[in-house]
Amino acid sequence: MLNRYHEEKLSDYIDSLNHEREPGISATDNDPELEKLMATARLVRTLREPTLPEEGYPQRLAQTVADKIKKEKQANLKQPKKTTPKPMKKRILLPMAALAASLLMFVLANWLGILKQDVIYAMEKAVAQLSNYHGILEIRTKNEAGEEWLVRQVEVWSEGNKYAIKQDDGAFTVNNGQQKWQIDHEKKEIALLPLLPDSTRSRFDLRDEAKRAKQYPHKIVGSEMIAGRQTIKLAISPPGGMEYHLWVDKESNLPIQLQTAMQNALQTTYTFVNFEPNIEIDPQLFAYRVPEGYRVVEKDAGQLVATIEEAAAISGFMPLLPEQAPIRIFAFQDRIVLDYEDTTILETIPEGDFKPAPNASLGSAAGEPLEILQERLRWRQEGIEIQVEGPQRIELASQIAADLAIPNPDQDLISKAQVKVVVDKEIVEADQKQVDRGSSPWQLDPLQVSLTFVNLKVTPEGIQGEPEIPMSSFKLAANNAAEAVVEVAEGPIKRVYLKRLIRQDETGIWSVVGYDPR
Repeated sequence: MLNRYHEEKLSDYIDSLNHEREPGISATDNDPELEKLMATARLVRTLREPTLPEEGYPQRLAQTVADKIKKEKQANLKQPKKTTPKPMKKRILLPMAALAASLLMFVLANWLGILKQDVIYAMEKAVAQLSNYHGILEIRTKNEAGEEWLVRQVEVWSEGNKYAIKQDDGAFTVNNGQQKWQIDHEKKEIALLPLLPDSTRSRFDLRDEAKRAKQYPHKIVGSEMIAGRQTIKLAISPPGGMEYHLWVDKESNLPIQLQTAMQNALQTTYTFVNFEPNIEIDPQLFAYRVPEGYRVVEKDAGQLVATIEEAAAISGFMPLLPEQAPIRIFAFQDRIVLDYEDTTILETIPEGDFKPAPNASLGSAAGEPLEILQERLRWRQEGIEIQVEGPQRIELASQIAADLAIPNPDQDLISKAQVKVVVDKEIVEADQKQVDRGSSPWQLDPLQVSLTFVNLKVTPEGIQGEPEIPMSSFKLAANNAAEAVVEVAEGPIKRVYLKRLIRQDETGIWSVVGYDPR
């Protein structure tokens, strides 16, 4: 068997290979046996999707080798002793053989796991090394009857946070990270636009798709030729959601086609019919200039400013700032954007009451409600509405609101329910799929689900017209993303307990699992 030292070293080495790293063996190791073990693991790692005879083959192979070594050892022990001393080499071979058998069992046990992740690791590495790309993206839609049509085709150039998109009608949109504009050659106009992501680009973002493929359960379902490229087809299954497909180019290891699940009786396929990664892109493509004879039309484009004081003068208010300085500052009338590259802080002067999104979980910040929705935090503080979105959101938001409190999804909110409600999981799963297709979106709102449940208790024959107990009587008391509590001001029920049984994120539907009678 492997000793603990060899096992730990080998395990760390295989983990490094899985993450596309290959650290050398330090001089302090100086262990020939360990070097051989790592060389064998490295050799196995280079293999790609071997076809094994049947399930359990690696384990049986390892056992067969171990048994054979054991028999050879026993046979050697039965041989008569000789007066001439045996060479030391013979004594070393047996421990080495046993060590090799242990290695075989250890490596083969990890073999299938390594190969299963190979496509995802290669895609993750390729996306991390992607400096730019140029391609023609084709967008097609198909209905449930199988009828398919071309929605549009766009030409895309992308480099870091800069991109340019040419629509099939000739409209040309450019975002160079500091300005965003659209050129209309027919009208001879340049429209300055807000620095917001382009929907065509964001719906099939290579980095986002690689991240989702690694995060969600997935499997290889085939190999297909897409736009002249040999690809690996992946089926990706969000928890409780509809399966969709992603095709990864075998040559570049980058995703080149995405097909959504059937939603609202429609399915969309995004395909790079032409794709060139890591090429030379003319920097003039992202340079803002006004051709002779063209007029400029501003559409709340905002300004890149150097100081907070400049931003305050343009926006009309002084923003609340985190300790960490932003990379860039954009100022608009009544709003300021602080850019931290991968995270953005948007501050505005609000109007009306603060209303969290129905499917958001709730925390607190500056003594006020905190809306938590996917990678976004939103709250009000000192008369300013603040929205922080991106990977650094909690760190930056905590620097503005020191008492920031994020709910714990493991917190038990529903065990105190006086009356338990039995839930049919098959019905819930069917309802979740209906919502994923675009039907019954009210099931994403715990208030709407509570309103329906309570009013059906009042009028079991069904809700006709306006409900007996209006929405104004329902108040969300707690929501930690997995469980929620709704308080009811009137009627036979004073408190409703809900849970996301299928998927514990903003796309999961709510089910009533208990209530307190009045």
